[in-house]
Amino acid sequence: MHTIHGIALGPGDPELLTLKALRILKEVDLIFYPGSITKNQKKSFVYPILQYHGLENKELTGFFLKMSNDRKEASDTYAITVKNIEEAYHLGKKIAIVCEGDISLYASFSYLLKQLQDLKLPVSLVPGINSFSLGASQHQMPLSLLNDKVAILPRVKNIEEITQCFQEFDTIVLMKIRSGWDTFYIDLVQKNWKYYYCERLGTNEEYITTDLSTLANREIPYFSLLIIKK
Repeated sequence: MHTIHGIALGPGDPELLTLKALRILKEVDLIFYPGSITKNQKKSFVYPILQYHGLENKELTGFFLKMSNDRKEASDTYAITVKNIEEAYHLGKKIAIVCEGDISLYASFSYLLKQLQDLKLPVSLVPGINSFSLGASQHQMPLSLLNDKVAILPRVKNIEEITQCFQEFDTIVLMKIRSGWDTFYIDLVQKNWKYYYCERLGTNEEYITTDLSTLANREIPYFSLLIIKK
């Protein structure tokens, strides 16, 4: 039987995935890919990457998650997906499961991995470029130098979380910022920090800025992040 591959596709630019990832994707029979459900519409950030590499002729199966803090539906979706993966595996199919960004950083794949491991199925992971590494590159700034400490904070709710973190760290990466943005944005613009905002990195809709005032009336998408330096 074949190994099941977890493949990271990178942050959005279809050319920012590894040679190993692309080779495996071309070799497999079946690709499971994640997506989201918003307003009863199914969308997938990674599907265009698969299309770019001519992989739409493969057997593609999406698993779509509602954007919600209620994890019950997500858990059910993961369980169904694992069942489908297990069935395909026992049919002898070569399988890849893809995700955006890196395979080990806030990746939907991690929830599938635990269940696949429990089933004693053979799994191999291929890492990828994460979004804040691309963001730092697009802004042409180093995330860290010498002994700088870097912190990653998801779903920050208030300015106090950030201020407290700066007592120990030199650079802070805020991820999943949309949920708390309206709460801490006004406080951010009053601080004398350096900001590197990024959204939809690696896509045709990419937008980056170091001027937070341009974001005053901007709708912050799910695929956005903010790098802050003291």
